[in-house]
Amino acid sequence: MDFPDLPFLRTFVTVYESQGVTEAAARLHRTQPTVSYQLRRLEETLGAPLFERRSARLVPTPLADRLFRFLGGFARDVQAVLQGSEEDRPLEIAAVSGFGRYVLFPLLRESESLHRTLTLRYPPAEEVFRQVLEGQVDVGFSFRSTVHPRLTLTPVYEEQLVLVAGRTWARRLRVQEHFQGVPLVTYDEGDYVVGRWLGHHFGRRHPHWYSTAHFEELEEVLEWVAQGRGVAVVPGFCIPKGRGLGVVSWGKPALTNTVHAVQRTQAPVRPAVAELLARLAPPEVRRSRSPRTPTP
Repeated sequence: MDFPDLPFLRTFVTVYESQGVTEAAARLHRTQPTVSYQLRRLEETLGAPLFERRSARLVPTPLADRLFRFLGGFARDVQAVLQGSEEDRPLEIAAVSGFGRYVLFPLLRESESLHRTLTLRYPPAEEVFRQVLEGQVDVGFSFRSTVHPRLTLTPVYEEQLVLVAGRTWARRLRVQEHFQGVPLVTYDEGDYVVGRWLGHHFGRRHPHWYSTAHFEELEEVLEWVAQGRGVAVVPGFCIPKGRGLGVVSWGKPALTNTVHAVQRTQAPVRPAVAELLARLAPPEVRRSRSPRTPTP
């Protein structure tokens, strides 16, 4: 099989994302007949259809789904480099919600060079991996790890997972044996966090606990806990001051969880991404990377 020309691959990626020829043609600055022709040529080269036409929409075939996952953002990366337009588009980031809202957003807000053109999304961890893999974002951040031949994970942050409670529950839970029948306030992506915390403190013999309320974001979780309606396991950086919330500790070493930067292996790294990762590095790492001034 002949390998299809790069413009046809870029056309396919754009049509796949747009789910239609009209929008794809507008994004590519080409005519609709040209886009349709390139798509047909690609299908002829592959020997199979890539889309099914249903009304005004193009529905990807299983082959198209596999091809898009394989390509990721390769075609767009190469095209951007060839056109010299890589820095003209916004910096696109996908980060799990807690880290994105409480760590990444403040850092971006304080940087003049990073927040000029920016898109920041808060998808679940698995969606972070998918968006990076498919080239929808320049970099992702996830508290989970994964092993994939086309993804590179770099540790960038250590968060502490803590049990937070209001005054009443904090007093009751000062003794570890009292952690029975405790109402937990849970949240999206919280199963992983709670599981790690229970395993760290209790091993395999987990005490009885139950979810008394479930929310999408951490802000609502902390409000519920502050009202004394339960406890929660959260990253320590999100606990606000002056709300009557406290961390329950039994003397064990702090439980840390690594946040990774997720990038596509061998993909071009934008200068803005390199700057962002450098700003996330711990101070001692930043110092070690800085040129040393000779001692007089």
